[in-house]
Amino acid sequence: MQLYKQIARTSCQGLTFAALDTFCALVKQPLPVVLERFGGFFVQHVAEEGYLTFLKSLGGNLFQFLSNINILHHTIERDSKAAVFPLFSVKHVDGDPKSEHHVFLLTYGSMRPGLTPFLTGVLTKASFLLFNCTVDIQDVTDSFPPEMGKDVLVQSSFRVTASRVGGWSTSETQPKQVDEFTSKGSFFDFHKMLSAMWRCDCTGGSQEGFNVTQLDRVPVQDMEPEVWAVIMEKQDKIEEILRAYDGIDAGVNVVPRMTGGDRMRLAAVLFRGIAAGSVSASWTEAARLQDMGEFWATNSVSFGDKFRESKDWFTNGKQSIVAARRTHGEILFVSHCWSAPREWGVATAGKSPYGQAKAAELCLHAKQVADSFQTGDKDWKKVGFWIDKACIPQSDPGLMSWCVNLLEEFIALSDGMVVLASWNYFNRLWCVYEWVCGLLIHDVMEIEILADPFVRDSTVDLYLECIRNFSIASCECAVESDRQILIDKVNTYYKSVEDFERFFQFTVIACFIRCMARRRTARAGASLQPWIDLATACGFSALAEKAEVLKQQLQRYRVESVERARSPATHELQAAMSVCVDDFFEEEILPLIEKERETAGNHLGLTYAKGLQELAEDAKHSQLQLGDWVNEIAMMGRGVLERKNNRNLSYTRPKRVSRRVPPPTSTSVADVVSTNSMVSELSPLSQFIRHVALNGLSRRGSRGSPGSQAS
Repeated sequence: MQLYKQIARTSCQGLTFAALDTFCALVKQPLPVVLERFGGFFVQHVAEEGYLTFLKSLGGNLFQFLSNINILHHTIERDSKAAVFPLFSVKHVDGDPKSEHHVFLLTYGSMRPGLTPFLTGVLTKASFLLFNCTVDIQDVTDSFPPEMGKDVLVQSSFRVTASRVGGWSTSETQPKQVDEFTSKGSFFDFHKMLSAMWRCDCTGGSQEGFNVTQLDRVPVQDMEPEVWAVIMEKQDKIEEILRAYDGIDAGVNVVPRMTGGDRMRLAAVLFRGIAAGSVSASWTEAARLQDMGEFWATNSVSFGDKFRESKDWFTNGKQSIVAARRTHGEILFVSHCWSAPREWGVATAGKSPYGQAKAAELCLHAKQVADSFQTGDKDWKKVGFWIDKACIPQSDPGLMSWCVNLLEEFIALSDGMVVLASWNYFNRLWCVYEWVCGLLIHDVMEIEILADPFVRDSTVDLYLECIRNFSIASCECAVESDRQILIDKVNTYYKSVEDFERFFQFTVIACFIRCMARRRTARAGASLQPWIDLATACGFSALAEKAEVLKQQLQRYRVESVERARSPATHELQAAMSVCVDDFFEEEILPLIEKERETAGNHLGLTYAKGLQELAEDAKHSQLQLGDWVNEIAMMGRGVLERKNNRNLSYTRPKRVSRRVPPPTSTSVADVVSTNSMVSELSPLSQFIRHVALNGLSRRGSRGSPGSQAS
């Protein structure tokens, strides 16, 4: 036990191997044997930590799995900042990956020397656990030297022969599959309701008798008391705002006649957010992830449901708006497609429910947001999201009608937008509109594509096809008449439908270039090539040229990231890499996007978007309480233009400051220990040591996997 405690306190690479040497002497086994057994134990540990579903979703065979293994590493390092991961790439050699025998070339790169036996153990155990096959591994580095760049210390090539033993492994309990399309409770389709509002029709039927200046009170007995109290308060405030429009006849939609200021007043009153902890969960929290997956699997809701967990983001007792926002934290508008892509089951080997993938990805992003405020990701559950299903009072038809009609205002009041970017997102009519609204109102650097659960080698072509062939005419929508509604909205903000479509394609390609480049993988440059080719095919030559320059710079950025990172942890390297890419993107590609925005947008649309920005920023930074701010806007009269004249209000978005940090002058053992706890008391290595102390060092590896076939 004393030896175990001594090992658990050490963490840097040299001390780790010193600890392993001591442990090898204790169990009287050579280091390669111990490392190989530890590799098998590590795979079992990752599976038991909750990543088994994610592991199985990476492919239906070993070749597909290793093709996507960098995605797993990227996911874990976002959740475990002390982890140090290798880089992998695979290349087909002989046979069919789905057949009994398949041969492929595996390229391996690591910042740590001496871990090849560990890799052998990992491959052996993963092959057996996930695919019930054995592997023969031969080192062929001399014949096939890798070219991963100077920043990768150890580079090796292996010829891997995978041989299936028999039927699929049934030793692991499969997670419950969530039916992505099961309807529970009352049905609510945000986009359908949105289009109905723009038809002046809340029910999707006749417009007769419709008057958005009237609110029907919902009986108390039909809703929970806490929800009813919120609804009544909002109805009172909205009726006060709508008194100015009492003279409008029934059946006439008042929305187009409202001032920008009045629309923003309504939006501020109705704007709510829900904490990340209520709608997301880590891959390691199996039970919670299943619950959260059910939330994300369908847009159906139970009465009251998540709305009761949401809160008014601009109020907190008697605090001012700015103080309330400081208490609640940042809030992001979540744009996504509720239904799973038709190819989802094939892409994930049928092992990863679509809803769970979204819940886990949003959890990881919330941790990144919390960490960016230097409070650590421990506060990630407090990060706020605007999600239609949780933040719109679906138990009140009147308020719901207003909420779905204030989409642009809600986007403006949010601090940014995150897009859960499955490939079918880019051919859904209203998802497309949310994307372009976000880019009209927000700086591109405030739009984040979350694509890690969705982008695989097998799905890249699906993305490219959707974007290459994009047109409003080909977008999917539940009601065909919605297409004309969107065209009318497009004509409000853009010079033509063609300009809108070009702007959409350009911005999607540009944002995916940024997303792919920020991934620290051995194939970061190669992953950019399809998007560079697509930019060229779509006629965006300037964007393609800039992306090609970025591709060539990635090698230098990786070297620079190694120099600047304050520890060898992959998270540190990833963060440094992301900063380099973001700096390039803002300096070289963002001006191209701004030029496209100016070219595509008409004067009225750009002016209105600018007005939304100004009013939203004024609200978010107001020292007044929400009610006082709403009244002050009312006193300004005609909205945005008069407000600018009276208050000289002109919002200019501040330029992003680069977060590059200088390389540390020196690094002590204490510095490394504090940031890279590879052998902390809860680490896989310490648990492996404890496991061996209790059970001995089996020659067959962990949990009955076959012995290594490595040469």
